[in-house]
Amino acid sequence: MQKSSLLKVISILFIIFGALSLLSSLGKFTENAAYGGIGIGTSVFALAAAALELAAGILGVQNKDNLDVCKTLAIVLIVLAVINGLLSILLVTTLVGVMGGSAGLGVAAGVSTGVIVMVFALLLPVLYMIGIKKSRA
Repeated sequence: MQKSSLLKVISILFIIFGALSLLSSLGKFTENAAYGGIGIGTSVFALAAAALELAAGILGVQNKDNLDVCKTLAIVLIVLAVINGLLSILLVTTLVGVMGGSAGLGVAAGVSTGVIVMVFALLLPVLYMIGIKKSRA
């Protein structure tokens, strides 16, 4: 079965961004550990997401018929992107509140930041899913 060029291009981008994210999240692990459980949880979440991106990229580039595994990884990455966006909304809203901003400003800043994070985080996994669909045709 011929894989689509879209899947290969997105897979290469996943390999690049996954490797960079993995290195970045490993480097930040000790810094985030200073924040306690939330910092450690954030680091583990970042490591898992980076590893999944790297795996999705490697599997997407291979010439084997592993599109079902690729589809599962795409769904997991989409769910992680949504969770990351929701956590961004919560984090920014909380930070603005702690810094003394008004409640309306905190919610507006949190929602706009979370939506921007979600749109950019969903871009590659959605294109990856489209590439999988094109490869099946």
